[in-house]
Amino acid sequence: MNRKFVLTLLVLCLMITGGSSIFAVKSVLPVKSETTKWAVELHKSKLPSPQPEKYKSYELLVTNISEDTMDVTFELYRPVQEPLQEQIILTDPFSYDMRPDETVSFSHFFVKNGAKELEVVLSWNDQNGRKHKQSFKFTNFE
Repeated sequence: MNRKFVLTLLVLCLMITGGSSIFAVKSVLPVKSETTKWAVELHKSKLPSPQPEKYKSYELLVTNISEDTMDVTFELYRPVQEPLQEQIILTDPFSYDMRPDETVSFSHFFVKNGAKELEVVLSWNDQNGRKHKQSFKFTNFE
């Protein structure tokens, strides 16, 4: 009798922990992605969305973790549902001179509810004038 009870309890525990992994598919914010030059973090914005039924409000932090000062262009995209259309840009690209260990914050931008991906594209020129580009993709964030 005790063996059946222990076995039943063990099976229940396995079912509960196995079921909870299904809910772990969504990324919990904040989410951070890091390379040798950049640290990019996605957070929920402290400012609410003006249309919460349509859009969620986010904050993006980009930190220059290299030793170089770089003129960086920032672009944020999210894909649209129709495969024949290009990606929609969320913010106009702009350039900014970033010093080492400096962080640029996009404190309040909107992503349509149900969007499953956000792409952050950073482009810069190195000291020899060569252009570089790096893309960071955040998926399944809520």
